[in-house]
Amino acid sequence: MQETKIHIAIAENAPIVSAGLTHTVGRLPGMPIRVTEVTSAENLFDYLNTSSPDILIINPYFGETSDIARVRTSYPNLKIAAVAIAPLDRKKMENFDDVISIADDTETICDKIKRMAAKPDSLPESKEPLSNREKEIISLVVKGMTNKEIADKLFLSVHTVITHRRNIARKLEIHSATGLTIYAIVNKLVDISELHL
Repeated sequence: MQETKIHIAIAENAPIVSAGLTHTVGRLPGMPIRVTEVTSAENLFDYLNTSSPDILIINPYFGETSDIARVRTSYPNLKIAAVAIAPLDRKKMENFDDVISIADDTETICDKIKRMAAKPDSLPESKEPLSNREKEIISLVVKGMTNKEIADKLFLSVHTVITHRRNIARKLEIHSATGLTIYAIVNKLVDISELHL
């Protein structure tokens, strides 16, 4: 019996980013995937109407700002991931199921695609929640503080801070500074104005 392919559409204006995402996503290990590039905002809705992809990976600035909300409304079962080339405005993130950063490694992208492609009844149980201390550490990490600075500020040992950071990475399955920054902004742990970008 042939395995059903996950149909992914990539909508990105920058040819290098689009080609890189198409190459990476199309070769994720152990995942049967069919990838199509959508090259213009004018063709986006025609493509979605005729091809019905499972996942749309799209630059939040691809076309008009209102297009993403319209896609979400018109295609409620479509999973939509934002392409993050730089930190994204929190307001823009409301209509996305996930964020794929250009800094994500192959394993992280694979995990995100698997989560978005999973049927609701096959989703794993929700992840272990973050403690208040872990949330506090995330906000300090994304503000650029070192482990030593965090330890001094919170009256902890550096070893304890490192342990918290390992637990955060395990719980969130985020292993890059960019991914952690996006998580912190989206989940309102920090305000974008607090970051040194």
